[in-house]
Amino acid sequence: QYNSYTTEMVKGVIAAFQRASSDRKIVAAVFTAVGDKAFCTGGNTAEYSAYYSKRPNEYGEYMDLFNAMVDGILNCKKPVISRVNGMRVAGGQEIGM
Repeated sequence: QYNSYTTEMVKGVIAAFQRASSDRKIVAAVFTAVGDKAFCTGGNTAEYSAYYSKRPNEYGEYMDLFNAMVDGILNCKKPVISRVNGMRVAGGQEIGM
């Protein structure tokens, strides 16, 4: 899935940027991924298919969570460096910008 984001990963990114933003010891945040093939290829299609395809209302809530992740990155009180390692596609492009 090339570092596609799951619901748990989205929650983790939100928490990480909140911590970085409020921790006085942190001077910058580097946003990167594991491996060299992809930074992120967007939402995890396996999770979408298995879970959200049967729960459209919850998918709407998930999109609110995604928007909160983007807001968390944009509103971080520290400089954010996007270290791209490979593909950056779909929602991965959005969070990487």
